Amino acid sequence: MARGSQWTGSPAWWNCINNCQLSVVNGWRLVLQRDFALQARGAIHFVRCIAPLESLVVRLGRDRFEQIAKGEMMNLLDYHALAHLHDHWIDYPGYPLASDIPREEYELRVARARALMAEHDLDALVVTSSGIGQWFTSFSAPHEWHDRCPARSAWYILTQDGDYLYMTPTTAGEHANTTRRSTWVTHIRAIVERIDPNEQPRHENWGLWQMPFIFAELGLTGARLGFELGDCMTLGLAVNDFLRLRELLPHAQLVDGSALFRRLMSIHTPLEIERVRTALVAANWIYEQVPHILQPGMTERTFMARLAEVFAAHYGHDYSFDPVIAWDIRNPEAGNSSFYHAVATDRAFQIGDTVSRGYSGVSYRGYGGDIDRVWHIGPAPDRVRRSYRINWECVRSMEEMIRPGVRCSEVYAACARIERHYGLPERQVGRIGHGLRNSGGLSIHPDCHTVLEPGMIISCEPMHAEPWGWFDLEDQYLVTETGHELLNRPAPEEIPEIAGEP
Repeated sequence: MARGSQWTGSPAWWNCINNCQLSVVNGWRLVLQRDFALQARGAIHFVRCIAPLESLVVRLGRDRFEQIAKGEMMNLLDYHALAHLHDHWIDYPGYPLASDIPREEYELRVARARALMAEHDLDALVVTSSGIGQWFTSFSAPHEWHDRCPARSAWYILTQDGDYLYMTPTTAGEHANTTRRSTWVTHIRAIVERIDPNEQPRHENWGLWQMPFIFAELGLTGARLGFELGDCMTLGLAVNDFLRLRELLPHAQLVDGSALFRRLMSIHTPLEIERVRTALVAANWIYEQVPHILQPGMTERTFMARLAEVFAAHYGHDYSFDPVIAWDIRNPEAGNSSFYHAVATDRAFQIGDTVSRGYSGVSYRGYGGDIDRVWHIGPAPDRVRRSYRINWECVRSMEEMIRPGVRCSEVYAACARIERHYGLPERQVGRIGHGLRNSGGLSIHPDCHTVLEPGMIISCEPMHAEPWGWFDLEDQYLVTETGHELLNRPAPEEIPEIAGEP
């Protein structure tokens, strides 16, 4: 709200400030002083409106405000001074840190977001979760997103003419400097880690008192703001804080921007697609090493350590590999099955084990290679071969359905047809595929009717659990203009057998 603006429709009790003046001390501190007429017949005139006066009243409460208006002084925290304490560290010269993405990629993401903002009639996007926030900033910085560090807060705010990251700079601004060296966001500013006495008791390190100042300095106190409120969203803000924020910004519209966010998360950029493809090449490679490394008598712990060694020797620093998560080992005759788990144990592999993995453990520059594979130690019995073959056929049937205009529920139905053909019981719950990072509202599920579009990445993952094995041959597909592209090498048609002496 600009200098000289008005707020009308004042309740009668505003008359108590007839003899008060709203002034600015030390930059942005707001103080009420006596003996200066401020009200002019139904309209409140602002000397300098850094935060709307009505926000101040909401924050203080009617009784306290009336007391102040009658002559008491209010000791407000000085946002301007506190927010700029560490500005000199933000651009302090230092060794450059590699950003997750090139500047051109960041500009493409911002341009896509702004186009959607215009389409959805939004003045700004307000991102508070790491899941979406890091897509704009960096996977590595800042780490102060509320869902990663609940005592702190980070806000990525995008307008049509500016991009801003508000974050806690920590004790001496070092985190702001780190973030400056590892992100392309234009403006990095402070979330002040101080709490207004009127907000006590509060257990977080920062207070909502400063948010009207922040939105006012961006010209957004009367704007339409898109937040992460709907399906598939995680609001990086306590629910009570969000409700309070609506009170502190009475002229702004805090609306659900989830349709926009889901689209950004589900229609991928060329760079994202290429990184997924690169990760999947490495995922296929490490799976191909399993029959050469695994042998009966080897413990899980030894096997996983060996996988990590060969991966590190073959791939460079842009890759990461977790050898431990998502393994499933079943052997009903032995009686020592180890269902889906994420710890390395001292269980020894043995003849008769069906060994499955529900995630390759590979990622490339933040993008995972999410494919699943299955092996059997020793000759596979007929029931294992049959279950594997059914799963493989389900994937192929689902694959044939992937093209623009098809609904996720229709891809699900293609799997169900194969399962009925083989006499499997009808699924009652669960999904059998998903989008990249499980975001964007993409699930292969009978009740998910999201329409596939070019640029989406979707998996086919028809899991079948039996006492003799967990069968899951997940593959990843890119929806293209004319159909689909399989982004990885498919699983073999018959279950791979690992030979060896017990």
